[in-house]
Amino acid sequence: MGRVVPLTRQVAQSIDRNPCRWLTRWGYRSIGLIRMMNMRGVVMPRFPLALVGAAVLVASAIGTASAADLPGPAPMPSAPAVYVPVAPPFSWTGFYIGGNAGYGWSSGSGTATVTGPAGTDSFSASGNGFVGGGQAGFNYQFDGAVIGLETDFQGTSGSGPLTATGPAPITATAKDPWFGTVRGRLGYSFDRFMLYATGGGVYGNATANGRSGGTAFSTSATYLTWTAGLGIEYAFWGRVSGKVEYLYAGSPSSLPPIPRISSVSGSADNNLVRAGLNYHF
Repeated sequence: MGRVVPLTRQVAQSIDRNPCRWLTRWGYRSIGLIRMMNMRGVVMPRFPLALVGAAVLVASAIGTASAADLPGPAPMPSAPAVYVPVAPPFSWTGFYIGGNAGYGWSSGSGTATVTGPAGTDSFSASGNGFVGGGQAGFNYQFDGAVIGLETDFQGTSGSGPLTATGPAPITATAKDPWFGTVRGRLGYSFDRFMLYATGGGVYGNATANGRSGGTAFSTSATYLTWTAGLGIEYAFWGRVSGKVEYLYAGSPSSLPPIPRISSVSGSADNNLVRAGLNYHF
């Protein structure tokens, strides 16, 4: 009989942990040993050989089934959806109110018909000064286009010399203490930025103080005229927007009456540049 080799503690523990691996290993070794003995002429019974082969197949099947039963890696948890609020596009539609400040300048020239004795004076006038006031209006936006109506009232420090030469020499100071406008606006917006054109009517008050042909006078008149211009506006913070605009105004419809002057013919150029802030409701 062969010698029995005792199992060491490490080998025994290894077999306990994975008996299929050890059975498969020793089964293949037994088959190899039997084949070698047959080659050397040693006759082995067929039953043990078949039994060993069956044991090897069973052990392999058990190992494969055990590996298939092992759980696979857990799927990675998907990141939760993050909601990012999208701000609605800015709309210019609605009422607004605000204030403005700027600078105006003007010049004019022409002829004046003089009475007693009859004649003609040639005159010239100019002026400039600070302009400040308030405005209110309404916009309506459709797609990118913006239409609106705006009115404003301005106080000014504008003043300048008014002189005439001829039969009735004039030396006076002309002032434009206040004026207002009523204008339409037509613009195109790029979200919070808008370019616009504006135009409408002007009403105001003009005064003149001086001497005409040696006669002192102090008079005033209310006038009408037209205006047109361009502007840009930007809504830079919430409902607050800032604007810069240029306005041109034509000749006034009437002038302060001056002694010995029956009529005046001429033209005037009036310019205004101003910046302002609006609050939109």
